[in-house]
Formats: sequence, C-alpha cells, structure tokens
Amino acid sequence: MDLQLRGKRALVTGASRGIGRAIAETLAAEGAHVAICARGEAGVDEALASLRAHGGRAEGAAVDVRQPGALDGWIATAGQALGGVDVLVSNVSTRVDPSAPDWWRQTFEADLEQHVRAFEAALPVLKASEAGSVVFISSIAAVMTQLPPYEIAYGAMKAALTSYAAQMAAVHGPAGVRVNLVAPGPIFFEGGWWDGVKAKSPEMFKRAASLSALGRMGAPEDVARAVAFLASPAAAYVTGASLRVDGGMVRTVNF
Repeated sequence: MDLQLRGKRALVTGASRGIGRAIAETLAAEGAHVAICARGEAGVDEALASLRAHGGRAEGAAVDVRQPGALDGWIATAGQALGGVDVLVSNVSTRVDPSAPDWWRQTFEADLEQHVRAFEAALPVLKASEAGSVVFISSIAAVMTQLPPYEIAYGAMKAALTSYAAQMAAVHGPAGVRVNLVAPGPIFFEGGWWDGVKAKSPEMFKRAASLSALGRMGAPEDVARAVAFLASPAAAYVTGASLRVDGGMVRTVNF
C-alpha cells in the first residue's frame, strides 16, 4: 500500500532512540521529510545521519520539551526549515521518580502538558496543510487499574492525553486536521526501560512478556508502522481513534 507520505513534512519529538527513532525512520523510508528533537545532541546528530540516508530532508535539534518556550520555538524553526508541517507525532514520555516531592507536577509536565503545547504550537501550520495529521503516543497504562505504584501518576496522565486527543479530533476535524492516538504496550529495545528490567529482574521481564496474547514484547517498529499509517493520507477518514499496539495484552473489547 502506498501511504502517500512522499514529500510530506513531519515533526517527531523524542526521536533519537526507541519508539520515536523508529517512527522517524519509518516516515523517512516512506519518503517524508522529517524534523526531530530529543534532549541529547549526540543522539540527534546520530539519528539525522541515518534519516538522511533515506534521501529526504532531515532536520534536528537538542530540545528539552518541558522547558517553557523551547518546544514552541523548535516547532516554529523546524516548520520553517521544512517549508511547512503536514504531520506531528508527539512522542516524548518519561517515568518520573515517585520519590520526588513534586512527582505529580513533573509527570504532568512530561506526559501531558508538553503534548498540549506541541499540538497548540503546530496547529496553525497543520491547518495550512492539505493533509494535516497528529498522532499522540500514549500507553496502555491509560486504561489499566492494576499498575505498579511508580506508574500511578503516569497512567493518569496517559488517560488524560487519550481524552484530549479525542476532543481535539472533534474540535479541529472541520478544519481538516486529523488527530489520533497510539497506545503501546511493553516495547523492548536495547537501552530502553524494559532492557533494564530484563537485566535486573529477568523473571519480571518474562512475566510481562507472557501477558501478551502473542507471548512477546513489542518492538519499536511495531508501533512505528501503526503510527505511519494513522499519520498518512491513506488513513484520511480515520480520526479520533485510539489504537492499542500491545499484542493483545489488554483483553477488553475496544469500542
């Protein structure tokens, strides 16, 4: 299937590694021009070299999306560099140490507020596109009531993000901007959170993987392919969707 992404201009946050990196690579492989950001400059530079090998334009910068003005400024600069924005993939996420005295505030900033700021900053240029599309990256933690204590705030923010995405789809659909959300389950990649679990608590890792109906962890590419479809003109009549990419781990009917 031709996703009709060739020549489209995409912004991907948190794209130097893991899910974000796989998303950027997948979009670039489909012919999109891509701008990325992440906190580490070295990681951004390494990712850009790989993205440019696909033949399209690739721009990037080291940005902490939680810093006031930093994210808005990057979106404006990246949009100008690409000559517009057709796709925004808001991917950044983190797990804040629950022992921090401002645990909930930090989690709010990292897992909800920065997504809202990214959307609002990109919205004017997305409206100017003929194929404006936004994909938020959430988590199945949004729908789970049995979470480890250190993910309570994280899960609540992901639930709020899911609601926000659906609301924005309804509000901005008349302007031609589609808004969807992808909720991954456990995703394994080298250097990622589950890689640390595998090294420190192999039994916990095995139990988590076995919860999937497919009996394995997901890979970043599993998420990236779903995101590329939802972001693309091939999904032109899909908006307000929340797509789980969890190997069937959450076993409920998803109306």
